[in-house]
Amino acid sequence: MPAAASGSPFPAKDFHHTGVVVRDIDETIAYLESLGIGPFGMPDGRKWIDIPFQGELHGKQAAWSVKISNTRVGPHEIELLQPSGGPSALQEFLDESGEGVHHVAYLSDDVRAAVAGLIARGVEVLTSANLDSGGFAYVRFQPTGMVVEIRARFVQD
Repeated sequence: MPAAASGSPFPAKDFHHTGVVVRDIDETIAYLESLGIGPFGMPDGRKWIDIPFQGELHGKQAAWSVKISNTRVGPHEIELLQPSGGPSALQEFLDESGEGVHHVAYLSDDVRAAVAGLIARGVEVLTSANLDSGGFAYVRFQPTGMVVEIRARFVQD
C-alpha cells in the first residue's frame, strides 16, 4: 500500500465514524441488532434522536432534520442516519443512490479552517451547519464522489 501523502487533511487518529443512510431507522436497528451488531442508542438511553439543523445545502440556506443512532463495533463507530424533514444532502443521497454508506467522518479542532483548507484544494462543500460553534460539514471529492464529514471534536469524543 502506498504511503499517505504528506499533509493529509485526514490523519488516522482523527477518524471517527462511518455514516450510513437508511430509509427506516427502527427497521435497520432491529435488523442489525438481530445480527449481533449493536446495541444502537444514544447517550440518554433512547434508540435514536431526531435533530433539526439550520445551515447550508449547496451554498444556500436550508433547514432539515435527521434521525440519528450510533453503535460501536470494536474501536469503530457506525452512525445510522434517516432523513426526517427538509432538503438535505442525506435525502439527496437516499433519493439518488438508495440506502448505504454515505460518508466517513473525521474530527477537527477547527471545522471552519479545515473546510476552508479543503475548499482551497478544490473540494466541494455539500452541506454544513453550526460552523461558528464547532458543527460539521460534508465535503465531496470529485471525480470520485467520496464524501467526508468534518466534525467538531468534543470532550466526549
